[in-house]
Amino acid sequence: MHYRLIVSFLVGGIFSLLFLTKPDLVERLSLKVEDAKWSFRQLVGAEQKPSQAVVVVAIDEKSVNELGRWPWSRKTLAQLVRKLSPAKVVAFDIVLSEAESREADRDLARAIRESGNVILGFFFRKNSTQSIPEHSISLLRESEFLRFELTSEKVGLAEYSHAEIVLPEFLRTAVAVGFLNAQPDPDAVYRKYPVAYLFKGSLFLPLALQSLRFFKGKDFKMTLSEKGIESLEFDGKQIPLYEGRFYRINFYDPKRIKTVSAVDLIKGRIKPEMLKGKAVFVGSTEAGIFDLRPTPVDPTMPGVYLHAFVFSNFHKNHHIKFSSSVDLLLILSTALFPLLISTLKSFPIRLTYYLLFLFGYILLSLTAFSFLSYDISLFYPTLALITSAVSQESLRLLVAERETRKLKRAFSSYVSPQILEIIIRNPDKLRLGGEKRTVTVLFSDIRGFTALSERLEPEKLVKLLNEFLTPMTDIILSNGGTLDKYIGDAIMAIFNAPVEVKNHADRACISALNMVKVLEEMNPRFKNSFGVELEVGIGINTGEAVVGNMGSHQRFDYTAIGDTVNLASRLEGLNKLYGTRIILSEHTVKSLKGFFLTRKLDRVVVKGKTRPVEIYELMEDTPQNRNSKEVFEKALNLYFEGKFEEAITLFRKIGDAPSKVFLKRCRYLIKNPPQSWNGIYTAEEK
Repeated sequence: MHYRLIVSFLVGGIFSLLFLTKPDLVERLSLKVEDAKWSFRQLVGAEQKPSQAVVVVAIDEKSVNELGRWPWSRKTLAQLVRKLSPAKVVAFDIVLSEAESREADRDLARAIRESGNVILGFFFRKNSTQSIPEHSISLLRESEFLRFELTSEKVGLAEYSHAEIVLPEFLRTAVAVGFLNAQPDPDAVYRKYPVAYLFKGSLFLPLALQSLRFFKGKDFKMTLSEKGIESLEFDGKQIPLYEGRFYRINFYDPKRIKTVSAVDLIKGRIKPEMLKGKAVFVGSTEAGIFDLRPTPVDPTMPGVYLHAFVFSNFHKNHHIKFSSSVDLLLILSTALFPLLISTLKSFPIRLTYYLLFLFGYILLSLTAFSFLSYDISLFYPTLALITSAVSQESLRLLVAERETRKLKRAFSSYVSPQILEIIIRNPDKLRLGGEKRTVTVLFSDIRGFTALSERLEPEKLVKLLNEFLTPMTDIILSNGGTLDKYIGDAIMAIFNAPVEVKNHADRACISALNMVKVLEEMNPRFKNSFGVELEVGIGINTGEAVVGNMGSHQRFDYTAIGDTVNLASRLEGLNKLYGTRIILSEHTVKSLKGFFLTRKLDRVVVKGKTRPVEIYELMEDTPQNRNSKEVFEKALNLYFEGKFEEAITLFRKIGDAPSKVFLKRCRYLIKNPPQSWNGIYTAEEK
């Protein structure tokens, strides 16, 4: 057990470490698996609706076809800005970093100032061939974010030394600026949104968050440390952050975002009043302009929608919630679950539990994300579960193989192969040494074998015996019995030892009926090959016996001893007296769970015993035998009551071997009336 525990904790530890360190190769695979949540959310129709306050003004194919290729003249952009003046906030996913002409640039700057709602975008760069004039940097710093607290001297945020910023005349007239930088995951897919970057000692916000500040008239509260952003609060709510720097984008269906064509606004096809009080994001959706981003929901999503989505997430509190601590706990839990299941003996049952837990966990992760926007890690816990299950099963196989070799070495010299096979299959159920157990014992013997052995040559006799014993043994083993031993032509079998067998009395009776039936089928072949037909007598008894390893230090055998065994042997011998094939004790009859056709045969004190036992004949279930049972038991009751003459009348009607035995007894008792009659017969025969 401790080996299995070590394996589970080892698997949990490895996947916890992978989760925390996120190596690129593993993380790429993880991200692809996690993206299935978006498809599931769409499949179950649980997609959230974006804020109605958000509108995208698209520089689309239609606009480019009518107004000319991008970039457009600043005068055209000035027309667009004036049309957007009713909006509360207008955010441009466009960098106005290059001059066009003095007249055109002044026209756009004038339009931006008059509208009083424009937030422009700029880019941070790691390297640049051009330096930024100091007066431009001063203008840029007017948009820096100042409402933060420091808990350490060093801040764990990316800091840039270069930027591609808008022209000074636009910086002066715009309400603010926000950076447009986006950072993809290791697989080049965009799932997160940077919250803040440093530039020359100042802190700046991205376009969506900068727009939100002016739209809501509220500010963020931010705490910074060497780990990055420790906490971010907006409108009294804590914002979940990823890796201390990023916000997880809760994607919408882009078709649900109100989108209008820029050319329709410019040419008056759409009334600007419909934008009143809205947050407008202006950006390119035309593929030829190449502002496309691969995302989990769309491999070619226009970048402007990322800003619009984040704005809507904050506006409607559509945040994706997650907890690394919860994910680590789930990784460890899923790694430990196979340890609990590994105690079950049946592999199909274990496999069922593995699959149920696996699919249950996957469903939990998918539904929590779709309906609660709570992101429970899917990849690492499921992989931990699968790896742990495979490891536990592999370890189980190795241990089982080792135990099998050990058992074979220990038992092969003193138990039969049949018992050894049972022990190997069920080693935990085997108790070495003697133990008391309720068993059903079957004895079988060939009638007249001594005379038969005198008639046949030794070689033929051995061959006949082998051909008889093989199918008889197969029948016993196929019904869950244990071949105890061969005693010459006799067979001793135990049911319910050394391993437990359900309904062992029934199994013994089924074996006996099958043995008789198969022997009848074999007799024509025996007659043809050996010139003889065989008859068999079978005795079956159920009760407590001592089972275990019996013998000497030099030689052991797994067997059963006790009165239960002795009685079964005596019952087998009584078949000769009554002319029957199968005799059961009353203990076996009481233990039967299924229906078997039995008829009470007698009350007997067997040789070597003092207490009587009721015995029954086990018969094939046929209409003739049912009728025989009914008449015989009526006659037997009359016999027990001492009404011998009436009993004779009924016994004559039956005319089978047991009836003839009782006819003889009744006649004797009529001639020699007993002084006290209890109906018990004392058998002197074995």
